[in-house]
Amino acid sequence: EETAQKQHFLHLLRRLNLESYYPKKMTKVNTLLINKTSLCDTQPNAEGELPVCFLEKLLVLDYHLRYLVYRGNIGTGPQALKPTELGRTFEDFFIIKRTKSTTTQTYIHPMDVQMAIFHCADDFTRQYVLTKLSICQFALPLLVPDPCVPQIEFPLWSLRQIRRSWKEVEQIGWEKKIKNYNNQLISWQPTHTVSFISFGNCVSTSKSQILNSLLSKGKHDHFFNHHPREGNNRCLLIDGMVEICWFFPGGRAEDRFESCIAFTNLHGNAEIHERQVRFLQEVSSVTVILLSTSAFDKMNNSLLLEFWKSPKPLICLFEDVENIMGENSAHKVRIGIKDLNKVELADKITATLSQLLKKSGSPHSLSDWANIARKYKFIIDENQGACQEAEKRTNILMDILRKVKLSEIKEKLLPLQGSLWHDWCKKDRELHQLREKGNRSIEKYKHEIEKEKQKIRCEQYHKVINLSDLINPFLESLQSHPETRTELYFLRGLTQVRTEKEKRSKRESLRDWEAELDALTKEIRDSTLGIEHLMREVGQIYEALEEASSQTHTLFVSLPQMAADLMISGIPIELMDGDASYVPLKWIAAVFDKVSEKLGDKRVFVLSVLGLQSSGKSTLLNAMFGLQFSFSAGRCTWGAYMQLLKVEEMLREELGYDFVLVVDTEGLRASELMNKAQNEENELATFVIGLGNLTLINIFGKDLSEIQDILQIAIHAFLRMKQLNISPRCLFVHQNIEEIIDTNQSMERRRWLEERLDEMTLAAAKYEQCSDVSTFSDVIKFDGKTHIHYFAHLWEGSPPMAPPNPCYSHSVQKLKSRILNQIRNGEDIINKTTAQIVKLVKEL
Repeated sequence: EETAQKQHFLHLLRRLNLESYYPKKMTKVNTLLINKTSLCDTQPNAEGELPVCFLEKLLVLDYHLRYLVYRGNIGTGPQALKPTELGRTFEDFFIIKRTKSTTTQTYIHPMDVQMAIFHCADDFTRQYVLTKLSICQFALPLLVPDPCVPQIEFPLWSLRQIRRSWKEVEQIGWEKKIKNYNNQLISWQPTHTVSFISFGNCVSTSKSQILNSLLSKGKHDHFFNHHPREGNNRCLLIDGMVEICWFFPGGRAEDRFESCIAFTNLHGNAEIHERQVRFLQEVSSVTVILLSTSAFDKMNNSLLLEFWKSPKPLICLFEDVENIMGENSAHKVRIGIKDLNKVELADKITATLSQLLKKSGSPHSLSDWANIARKYKFIIDENQGACQEAEKRTNILMDILRKVKLSEIKEKLLPLQGSLWHDWCKKDRELHQLREKGNRSIEKYKHEIEKEKQKIRCEQYHKVINLSDLINPFLESLQSHPETRTELYFLRGLTQVRTEKEKRSKRESLRDWEAELDALTKEIRDSTLGIEHLMREVGQIYEALEEASSQTHTLFVSLPQMAADLMISGIPIELMDGDASYVPLKWIAAVFDKVSEKLGDKRVFVLSVLGLQSSGKSTLLNAMFGLQFSFSAGRCTWGAYMQLLKVEEMLREELGYDFVLVVDTEGLRASELMNKAQNEENELATFVIGLGNLTLINIFGKDLSEIQDILQIAIHAFLRMKQLNISPRCLFVHQNIEEIIDTNQSMERRRWLEERLDEMTLAAAKYEQCSDVSTFSDVIKFDGKTHIHYFAHLWEGSPPMAPPNPCYSHSVQKLKSRILNQIRNGEDIINKTTAQIVKLVKEL
């Protein structure tokens, strides 16, 4: 039986064109590859295209991926009438003769596509796939039987990155208060667990359907509604698999449950999956068993007996019984579900669960389940060597950090990026601008500045000689391990334990207490620590060594190579330090040189992205390219970051590029929240717009003041580019706008934005002293019909249980196709190589 199962699985991989990726060879770079599917929202033309189409739909958060099938010639589309059909009689048409089919045509089940990708994906790709599935509000694999060997995997590390927000109602005396859970790592969150299992092969009621009614009143298929009687099109890879999905309350009266609850579902007959059943029995607060009394005599009653004897609460759903006479005990409840509709059944189960959960023991987290999984000899992904080694190194860093007060970490452990670097930047800026020269001669003044810069670098160098306790182990952990990729596990681990000080200030008080705001902003900035700050220190170590020591230092050679390896692996690298409002040029040039050494001097298309904080920009970039720039949950980091995306070889000649470099701005704020001079905001925008072949300008909602803020920043930057004879292109993305079908309304909305652009261009032109500019079209080539994209709201309903809006996903796909087609068609775009990008960075 195992051999047959293995053969079926390997045959499935061949049909899906995934053979070369098994086992666990599909990397995240493979997954985020820009390919032909990215150009247009196409349906698969062959079975081998199903994984690519699935991943593309997953990328843009299109939950219709769950219904993605390729049927070939199985009942597809309208067909032309055959001559014999034209001459049919009335009886011929309505009386159908039954004939025996010699062949049975099957299509690949959507869940088989998902699980085949899961088995082929490495740990980082699994984490990416499960995080996206979670955003789509789908159940996730918790226990996965290996299709080739008799083993069961518990993919705990793959579930580690999933974050969710929700609101719980707490009863305090007579009052009910809302408790907020923001951006929580769900694997560490203790929750009650309710497990659904079915006994016997005769059960026809769908557990998935019941669960979907409980989770979102049947509005969304969290669990795939897989019917056991689907015949030839049954799913090969989910029998024996346990999936998990969480109910997250929104603090509303209509919530089914008041607290977060995990629901698990064992696929298949529980009698033949004993290890999974026993595991679920241990971790569950309540177990729900679905069975048919007609097949009771044929069942394995020993397992049922254990549930009956267990002190844990139990609900039995009898599908062929209407009403069950007799009282239920305190912990054992029987419900006859025959003739109950979906709403009645869900309401009955909800009421019963609410009572039983009050009597159950303490809730547990996924992390707590690891020891139970080991007891049943399940394979736990985070027990592998590279993961364990990375965890040890992460713990060493965390032990060092805990010994220092949070707001003093940067000053004591990351000294190079503080006042020394900021002073150096001011001196270097003055060297080019000469604003404080006074009566001194230019040559003498420049010489003085150069001496002061050199003195600062020497001070930094003396700190490099005695590297801090934090940086030494960090650099050791960043050493590349091509076989195990320990450094990537290490960086991923750091994102989960990052420490930040929470912002508690109220927006209303900001205008009145500017001095207090300055102090608070500094405290928040000093107390925010992420990977980006550690990497910023690495860049300063390199620059200090480059300017103040002989270049034979071991670190000097190794640091840019480390950063280049991370960049090629898809890790974002800081391009402009926003706190200093400066680019560490020598560091960036060295990193690009190492990238060129490894990849060759490739053709790179630069896509710049501009948008205010909390405007949906990060979600857009994640949905369009799978990027994740925002390291700090508090978003206190200010600057520009870059991430490299590979173009599929078959598409390179068509596009004319080998890579796409996305440059994202972090920390641009609305004017009433800004604690920086407007000029510095404009400088950052000018830098990223000047660097890009194309700039995406992201606008959110209808708030005119916020729209004006981002447009003002962008227009100043475009005007400066015009003065330098640089002609960047731009696309506007206006998010959170309802879809309009009426053409007149659509034209009116477009005209409104164009008028705002023209008004602000005129004001900016006066400020920048550009007398020949009166409209936005005078600044750059702009067409309101094709250069403005309107996006619907991200969610289809009210979070936290709402799935992504399909209209949003389709808008993302359309925008991505527009960008790639613009690249393909040339449209006045100048080619850039990695060497030319470094040159342009220096000039800007």
